[in-house]
Amino acid sequence: MTRKQTLARVTISIFALVLLGAQVTSLVKMDLTALGLAALVILPWLSTVVESASLPGGWQVKFREVEREQLRQRGEIDALRFLVNNFVSDWELEHLRKLANGEPFPFHPNESFKNELRRLKDFGLIEEKSGASIDQLFYVGSDARDFVAITQRGRDYLALRTAADDD
Repeated sequence: MTRKQTLARVTISIFALVLLGAQVTSLVKMDLTALGLAALVILPWLSTVVESASLPGGWQVKFREVEREQLRQRGEIDALRFLVNNFVSDWELEHLRKLANGEPFPFHPNESFKNELRRLKDFGLIEEKSGASIDQLFYVGSDARDFVAITQRGRDYLALRTAADDD
């Protein structure tokens, strides 16, 4: 909360307290007006907890700070969703899914495929199996699962990607 916002809240509260004091001392009973003024005293301080408030006489207050915070968070969520959805290419995503599903993963050797596997390995989403390498895969292999495996990080990424796609 900024200094200007705090000053505005304090000013509103002091003004409402003065009016409440005048109401209470002159009538010495709590009526609808006094309760409304009491609500006005605490209203500015509830904005971080309450989204809106209705006051006597049909007045309704909707707190802008809550809305701004929600918009900021929505922007952050959208940015994260964008990053998750574009972290790997469509082909790399397909490779991860094939490695995760446990079925055979035949392939046709080409430079693009090799680069995609290396990139997935660099990100820690897959790993080379013991005694195997991505380079060997292109000379002696016909099933990528014999040479590389998806890591836990790769499985976590697939779960994040599925959740982002579902939203």
